Amino acid sequence: MNNTSAFDEFVPQQTNNLSFGILKAFLYSFVAILVWQFVGGIISVPGIFYKPLNHITLPLGFLGGTVAAIIVLLMLTSTKFAVILQSIKHPFTAVQLILSIACWILFLPLAEVFTSLIPTDGPFEEIYHMFQESFEMMLDYKIAGFIMVCVLAPIFEEIIFRGIILKGMLNFKVSPAIAILINGFIFGLAHMNPWQFIGAGILGIIFGFVYYRTKSLLIPMILHCLNNTLSYSMMMIQGDMEGDVFIQSDYIIVAIMTLLGVGCIYLLSKKTEQKTI
Repeated sequence: MNNTSAFDEFVPQQTNNLSFGILKAFLYSFVAILVWQFVGGIISVPGIFYKPLNHITLPLGFLGGTVAAIIVLLMLTSTKFAVILQSIKHPFTAVQLILSIACWILFLPLAEVFTSLIPTDGPFEEIYHMFQESFEMMLDYKIAGFIMVCVLAPIFEEIIFRGIILKGMLNFKVSPAIAILINGFIFGLAHMNPWQFIGAGILGIIFGFVYYRTKSLLIPMILHCLNNTLSYSMMMIQGDMEGDVFIQSDYIIVAIMTLLGVGCIYLLSKKTEQKTI
């Protein structure tokens, strides 16, 4: 009987220490987010006193915070960064990439529908205004915002949440379905607001499934980049964060696209049944 994990075939056993259960996944995620926010916050402080510095401190704070979080996670799990690099370099086929992109696109309307159900007034009104201000600040620092949201976030967030947190649970023999759902939940929580919690949680599940099936960390990075670039472009074009990519009220189209997305998940599963190496 083969007792190796889903990732053992492409990570050398002597360097593959990345293995932990669900409770540690939550703990490590909490620690990573604390480090991320603390380090990033310190780096971003000069921009509070002299606003033009935000052009530099915003992306630099994000970079410093996420890199610090990754270093701490690797230390906590006694894992070498070579393990992460091997996941990024893992080969994939054009069909796998196309099906992965299709999964992301087809589940976008569902994510927007669920996000729209969260009220922006009442007890959530003050939180929403803070969330709105933090996002719309990027309108004043467009290049810095683009670097942070569309370049850095897809790379370093995927390393943290898929490359370390999800992979650690999979290597620990946590059920793939449970590990992927928990990873999506953690990814949603990491955004620290109710509106992104739903949307990011659903997308995190898609990214996690793609990573599990293809074993390539580069594909979720590509999907994450496409998603953030689309959202950021809409915000830049419309001048605020209120715009939607799809018409949420057309539930028939949303249902059809979701069913097609399920079909793409099935096809991706079929296309990744055989081990690639």
